[in-house]
Formats: sequence, C-alpha cells, structure tokens
Amino acid sequence: MPRALPFAIALAIPLIAINCRNADSRLPARPVTRATLVTGPTGGGSFPLGREIADAINNGLTDVEIQTVVSAGAVSNIRAIQADKADLALTFADVAYLSFNGQLTPRDLPFDQVRGIAVLQVTPVALVVRPGLQVRGPQDLRGRRVGVGPEGSGTEVTASLILQAYGLGEHDVRTETMGFEEGTSKLLNGELDAMFDNAIIRSEALKRAAAGGARFVPIEGPAADHLRREYPFLRVTVIAPELYGTAVRTIGVDGILICRSDLDDELVYRITKQLFASMKTLGRGVLRSMDVKQAPATPVPLHPGAARYYRERELSR
Repeated sequence: MPRALPFAIALAIPLIAINCRNADSRLPARPVTRATLVTGPTGGGSFPLGREIADAINNGLTDVEIQTVVSAGAVSNIRAIQADKADLALTFADVAYLSFNGQLTPRDLPFDQVRGIAVLQVTPVALVVRPGLQVRGPQDLRGRRVGVGPEGSGTEVTASLILQAYGLGEHDVRTETMGFEEGTSKLLNGELDAMFDNAIIRSEALKRAAAGGARFVPIEGPAADHLRREYPFLRVTVIAPELYGTAVRTIGVDGILICRSDLDDELVYRITKQLFASMKTLGRGVLRSMDVKQAPATPVPLHPGAARYYRERELSR
C-alpha cells in the first residue's frame, strides 16, 4: 500500500497548481490579427453578406477580427485590393476576370494582386422597364435611357457586357450611372426607360419599382447564350416569383470572395476553413445558395492559403 505523502508536501501540491494557473493567466494573450473586408453600399445585397461572413469568421477565430467597410461596389472593391487598401473583398466574377486580365477599362493594367478565396453564389441580373414601355429584351433598348447602377458597381460592368452581347454599343444606348433608389424614382416618373440591378437578395429598389408598375424583362435567347459561352462564370438563372411577384428567366453572375496576393498564407487558410465550417449558419442567411463543390472555381488564381484548404478537403473525402 503506498505511503501517504507528508502533510507539508500534500499541502504544497495544490498551491503549486494554483500558482501555475495564476502564471498562465498572466501570459500575454495571442495577438489579434485585424483585416478589412470591403463589402458594398448599404441597402445592397453585398453589405449584409459581408457582415455575415465577417461575423462567422470572428465568432470562430478568437484571434482574428474582420472589420467590414462600406464601399461603392464590386469595381471599387477590387481596385482597393489592387491598391493595397483592403485585405478581403466581395466582387463579381466578371469584374474579377476582366480586372485580372487588364480588360476592365482601356486604361487599366492587369490587376495582378488579386487572388480568389471562394465562389459564393449566383446573383441574378434584373432588367426592369418603366410602366407601359413595350420591351421584349435588351435588344429593344436601342435609343433608350438606361440606368446601370452606381459608378464602381458590378452592375455597371455586367450591364455593359449584356448590352454589347445584344449588339448595343455606347452610342446606341444612353446609359446613366446612379444609385438604385434614384434609378427607381427616375424609372417610375419617366426620366429613365430601363434599369439594371445585380441583387443578391431582394432589392428594396426593385420591390418599389415592381409595386409602381415597372416590368421585369427576361435576358435570354441566342445573345445570352453566346455571352455565357464567352464568359462561363455567367449562368442561366431565374428571379424567383416570391421576390417581386413574377418569375423571370435571366442570367446570373457569380459573387466571389477575394483577397490580396500577399496576405499571410496561414491567415487565408484559417479564414477559408472557418468560412466552410460556418456554412450551416451562413446557409440560413444571405448566403443560401452556395455550391460548396464550385467554391474553388474562381476566375482568378486561388490564394495559396485557400488552395491548401481545398486540397485538404479533397484528401479527407
């Protein structure tokens, strides 16, 4: 039978344990890594999506703090990444592809600092026309006044691609950049003939337009098919009837999460891993239709940290 410890030693053991715990509590906390995520304008779908993503990462990684920043939209976001003014950003696949290849505008060089983290979900492109205007598709917009969203938005880029696909150049349509709420007001009072809007979730501007008698126009047919063959990240989709009261066939553009190429590999790996660990929560919010199998298929190169996560996920199957 083992001998009992002397009283002094027995008393010392819990004191040592207490002192060790006190010493642990005095250890410096792991430093918090802060990163900025540029989202989009308030009132648009990218803003709440960015908040959801940031909350999911912040709740899962106690030493990482993602701070969301309001922005003008997808184009201004990717410019912020290229200029080293943001760490993470939400943008659209067409904007990312054109930027990375130096085709965003004639004066732009390739945005070589942009890297992909994940394809998020398809965003339908809505085309609405003022009450009483007989327009069957984008081809009927020749000579019309068309709102293409705010300057620096993804809608402006996507609208340009669509108009070109239907044979309409810059001299065939009078395009105007403006906010969606302003566009809706002008549409309903006759100052605009039509308006585009890339909306991840139900747009309050489009809801008001529909309530005021504006009509949704399909974006389909041979021109749309040709556009999708040229840009495979554009997809056939439908604006659901529960959003604005009618189902409309259109095309959609992938929303993506991007980052700077020089962002720390381990940080991006952990952010990507936490993003997918939080999918059950995110799937109940704005990010409802994400196809996790397509997530690595970004139109720009994956960041090495994100690529590491996807490799590990494939190996674990």
